[in-house]
Amino acid sequence: MPGPLAVAVLLGLLLTAWQIGEFLVIGYSDTSQQFSLLIGATLSFLISLGLIARSSPTWAVARYYFLFHGMMSVIFCVMAFVFSKSPLAIVSGLVQAGFCLAIFSALGRETVRKFHRLQCPHCDFVNSGGDDLLCFQRRCSRCGFRW
Repeated sequence: MPGPLAVAVLLGLLLTAWQIGEFLVIGYSDTSQQFSLLIGATLSFLISLGLIARSSPTWAVARYYFLFHGMMSVIFCVMAFVFSKSPLAIVSGLVQAGFCLAIFSALGRETVRKFHRLQCPHCDFVNSGGDDLLCFQRRCSRCGFRW
């Protein structure tokens, strides 16, 4: 397993632990966020463990999920700041955004893309382009070979 992928999996598991910790801190007092915290923790855990599998659809799902989660965390921080929510909400959003965007960045590394079979078998060019959204069918952007 390449180093950046190990870092991404570790950060994903730390993000899961952070979300479970949030549930334990505020989950019992605020019933509206209980399930959203547990759903986020479950998704982060499953996707992080799924990265160990050598498949490009898993890589694509993880990239999209952590980018979306990171952007939503940034938006959450801005809204918490604008509406003068507690500093814990702002810090929570910033920590989650940091984890998610670091995972997204680590998954974009060339060694991780090679590990998830995004290297053209014809010309050995490493790209992340797929003919479909989840990279079930891949096409090399250099030579046009499909696999």
